[in-house]
Amino acid sequence: MKKSLLWLLVVVMSISMIAVFSLAGCKAAAEEKAAVEEEATPPEEEVVALPYEGVELSVVSTVGPFTSGPIKDHSPEWTEMTGGKVNLIEVPFGELFEKIMSSLIGEVEVFDIVHYSAAYIGDIAGGGYVIPLDDYIAADERIAWDDILPSYGEGIAAWDGKTYSVPFDGDNHILYYRSDAIDNPEYKEEFKKEYGYELAPPKTWEEYEDIARYFNGWDWDNDGKVNYGTLEYMARNAQTFWAYFSRTAPYVCLPLGHEGYVPGGLFFNAETMEPYINSPGHIKSLENFIRMIELGPPDMLGYAASEVRGGFVAGDGALALDWGDIGTMAQNPEISVVMGNINYSILPGTKEVWSHKLQEWVEMTEVNHAPFLAFGGWLFSITNNCKNPDAAYDFLSFLTSPDISIKDAVTGLTGVNPYRYSHFENVDAWAQYWEDDPKLYLDTIMETIDHPNVQLDLRIPGAFRYFDALDVNLSRALSGEISAEQALNNAYDEWEKITDELDREKQLNLYRASLGLQ
Repeated sequence: MKKSLLWLLVVVMSISMIAVFSLAGCKAAAEEKAAVEEEATPPEEEVVALPYEGVELSVVSTVGPFTSGPIKDHSPEWTEMTGGKVNLIEVPFGELFEKIMSSLIGEVEVFDIVHYSAAYIGDIAGGGYVIPLDDYIAADERIAWDDILPSYGEGIAAWDGKTYSVPFDGDNHILYYRSDAIDNPEYKEEFKKEYGYELAPPKTWEEYEDIARYFNGWDWDNDGKVNYGTLEYMARNAQTFWAYFSRTAPYVCLPLGHEGYVPGGLFFNAETMEPYINSPGHIKSLENFIRMIELGPPDMLGYAASEVRGGFVAGDGALALDWGDIGTMAQNPEISVVMGNINYSILPGTKEVWSHKLQEWVEMTEVNHAPFLAFGGWLFSITNNCKNPDAAYDFLSFLTSPDISIKDAVTGLTGVNPYRYSHFENVDAWAQYWEDDPKLYLDTIMETIDHPNVQLDLRIPGAFRYFDALDVNLSRALSGEISAEQALNNAYDEWEKITDELDREKQLNLYRASLGLQ
């Protein structure tokens, strides 16, 4: 009996131990399985909030594709990076200034970012409608401010010692010419017989006129259609007054150091604020400009920048004055027939210059060049009304950064011309898109910007009003309604009225400051 009980006890204990070991084994297996499953299952990704999720920015610019096109093209990438959204409002160029100012002054339609001509910075920044950006720029490596040419970064983008804007474009006028016309040996021989000197890229505006006259009205490129001597901006509410100033600068702007030199010879007397606009030099330039009408297409009085550019790359003209856009458009095989037959030079000059100081014509021993930084480039500013200036600045920093801006500078139809050192140095980036060698194009633009007699555009409050008053009278003169002298006398009277309305002493001080005379 005792043996039976003992045996039963042993059996029970054995079963218990087996159960314990079995349970322990199951537990270990379960733990091992759970560990394997935990290792195999990726951790749930942490959702990182984008910095400007839900932020919407309104940007006003001119009608594209020029200048507003890059805003539209690059906004989706910025949205993906930051979560912010950009709403682009496009306005015809002739209405842009009024649209911006009516918004800033009356808050009719509030914009976060305004995109505008450098000529308007006196009204926009000088009026106190936009915020200074110096602190943003100082803390921002991406924008690479030191890479921006001082003419644009330290000069045009600033107002009264502070930076109120971000450059988007480096504007200046250069000369475009058809090398297959001017370098043609047969045409050279015929031209010399007719005009008495060698056919070459024009050094003066008088030579420009001769060349335009020679090549006007016949099929000199043998493409089966009539070609013209020149293509010019002449439309009202477009770019005509800038073309006029580019033509006029060498007639009235003597180089620094000459006994007849005065600062600001294109616009106003820096001692009295009296306009120079109807000087003999200005009148002579306008008379030359008017003669261009008969040396271009029949409808050239309606030409703005788009018609000049489109016509030149389509092979219509031998000569043209333009910003850098023709150069890039000429490399687009879908719209251009002039690849390999286009060349560049700084704008022509004059051998005779009107001295405002001496009140007489000065005969020059060398051609007087005075390249004009027409328009001065497009700028971006952030308005005082902007509810999220951090997001607005981040978008501008992205859009104008070296990596993004080089893409816009090297391709056509963007309106972006080089304004950074890297734009000029990175020739390989241009070569990817250019069939021609881009170096001469880049060298010509740099020669213009660095010229010792380079002339800046007007940058004081009321600049648009002065320009518009001139534009009205240029249009009347070009159409033959009034003479060049009458047109510029009218402009003189209008400019005097505007100056008095805006306070002559205040305008004079601002004008002197813009010339570096304060």
